[in-house]
Amino acid sequence: MRQSSFIEKLLTASAVCIPLASAHLAAYTDGMFCPENKYTGPLTNFTDPGRMVFEPLVGLDFDSWFLSKGRNCHLAEPTGVWEITANSQITIPWADWANSTGFYADGKEENERPIPYSVTNPEVIAQGLGSSSGGLNSPNMHCANKSTAAGTAIAVSYVDNIWDVTMDNLVVVSIASETPFERLANYEIPDLAACESCICVTGWVPSGYGQQNMYMAAHKCRIINAKGGKKPKTPSVVPGPGVVGPKQMIGAFQKTGNNIEWTAHIGQKVPTYSPSMGYMPEAQTDIFGDQPDKSSQSVSVAAASISSTATHAATHTATQTATHTAPASTKTSAKGAKCTSKRGHRAHKHAGHHRRRL
Repeated sequence: MRQSSFIEKLLTASAVCIPLASAHLAAYTDGMFCPENKYTGPLTNFTDPGRMVFEPLVGLDFDSWFLSKGRNCHLAEPTGVWEITANSQITIPWADWANSTGFYADGKEENERPIPYSVTNPEVIAQGLGSSSGGLNSPNMHCANKSTAAGTAIAVSYVDNIWDVTMDNLVVVSIASETPFERLANYEIPDLAACESCICVTGWVPSGYGQQNMYMAAHKCRIINAKGGKKPKTPSVVPGPGVVGPKQMIGAFQKTGNNIEWTAHIGQKVPTYSPSMGYMPEAQTDIFGDQPDKSSQSVSVAAASISSTATHAATHTATQTATHTAPASTKTSAKGAKCTSKRGHRAHKHAGHHRRRL
């Protein structure tokens, strides 16, 4: 019995520390909500079949996909704070476990994979590293090589409580093109105003090579800027081709709450964190309201016409019945009272008034 117990503990520890070869990816920081990869508290009111923070978001209601609320990640408090220095380059890992190592997100070093690491390299296919969807399968990066990695984003909301974050006060501040591919991704940070306690969100929308979905994870962050800096202009606008100004994160492929309505057809471009949706590489310097807002323009992209339509997501009105238990205090806690929080309704309803149709 003693030996069996030891083996069980060893296997459990290994499961926590070893990357999952077939898993998807998330950005890991000291301030990450769901720091243990999933909510481990007493509540069982999940509305997302996925439980892990690195799993994709697809086909969900707004209250489930926004900030991974359907996984109760907003109730799994960070163990620290993510410090971001303005006017600098920062590096964060995209992986599927905390304290990750290796050149690639699955823990492998560069010389442990064929070079170039691309499906066009016969050695990659010979080693079984290609997926049925035409991409690389270890790690599952939804791309065929570095040049087809769609790009990832960092967004900031100048609020100190995750319940107060909305699509309207969340602004994308930096884009890392051709990521995730290597485990470490670099982001250029603009001249953001200092913030002792804010909420940051990392996002990724792959372009094909598997089921079309998206990824979103929340983080407690501190923005450092001894020279002052500026807050992004809010409310942020829906991203789209030619859009200039502070832009929202992408919400697509979901049941409700999308700000981008996308339907798959030949020639249709996937909305990604890239210039095709108005995001420029690296620091987003148009977020301070210095440029004219072009969000109302209608622009043609490939075979798709994108237009702005005013609409409210009826399922996200203030009278919506909550599916989750909200914390009784301003500090989000897994021990929250079993009552409906009006604050939670207000914070997590789809506050954006516009969406774009692809």
